Amino acid sequence: MRFRLFRASRARRAAAIVALCAAAAFAALAAPRVARAQGEADAPRTAADSIYARARRLVVSGNGAAGRLLVDSMVAASTPDTPAYADALYWRAALAASTDDAASDYRRLIVEYPTSLHTADALLALARLEVARGDRAAAATHLERFRLENPKHPEHASAGLLLAQISFEQNDLARGCAAVQETLREVPADAVEMRNQLQYYQPRCSAADANPASNLPLSPPVKAPPAGTKAPTDSASTAPATRARSAKAPVSRGRYTLQVAAYASKADADALAKRLKTRGLEVRVVGGTKLFRVRIGRYTTRAAATAAQAQLKARKISAFVAEAGPEDP
Repeated sequence: MRFRLFRASRARRAAAIVALCAAAAFAALAAPRVARAQGEADAPRTAADSIYARARRLVVSGNGAAGRLLVDSMVAASTPDTPAYADALYWRAALAASTDDAASDYRRLIVEYPTSLHTADALLALARLEVARGDRAAAATHLERFRLENPKHPEHASAGLLLAQISFEQNDLARGCAAVQETLREVPADAVEMRNQLQYYQPRCSAADANPASNLPLSPPVKAPPAGTKAPTDSASTAPATRARSAKAPVSRGRYTLQVAAYASKADADALAKRLKTRGLEVRVVGGTKLFRVRIGRYTTRAAATAAQAQLKARKISAFVAEAGPEDP
């Protein structure tokens, strides 16, 4: 009898703990942000972050069921199409019991919530999952997007090395050599091990630059006049043409911009731009037939763009500062 009473008491305590965790999860969604004391670069701390940290500790300590139950309560408490829901999806994927469950939530996050601050880590995690499952092509796609959209990420170089490795495994020398050259340029000299791994592949690359885009001129070449034709030298005759070109020249609207995402499909880029516009942001889609970039704002200085980037981050929209090139006049 005493043993049965003890078991019943333990069950009631467990139920009470779960109820308290669920209540804390709901309360966390409305809790104010508390800044970390580690500098401006760190993300703001929330009560929800503490819930996820607790869930992670439970999983790491071997109590995976309780940790995942806590994250599931956060998913249930969040409203879809909100930053809080994206956070919950990310942690459900990160603490998932199976790779299939993790991959499903990671894919949903990067497709439905491309502006989330967790999208970069989700892309990288999904790429590694695809490598483990043997889908090198899908992994390369995720890695290329990760490197394009997150140039300042601490694992940017590691992703470049992984992209090079799987590209050579697929005998894609152009992409592999491009990844090697680009990553070597960013890896510091004291990162000896990573540099050695990258340089291992260099003999397989041609002496020419593996990235054809880097050899393109910044402006179209000037064509020489046909043989026997004199170039106009009379200032009077050239003045009207000069004035016409000046009148048609676009006015610079800012050298810097914020890039949120890049897609191979214009439909995907337009869909994201439409969602961002509903949040009152100045959004445009830039690009040609191969890559469509979703960008926000125009800024005359990098400092102004960086300040705007911080404001977006506070709204849980991830972006990086980019220069508005010829394709984005």
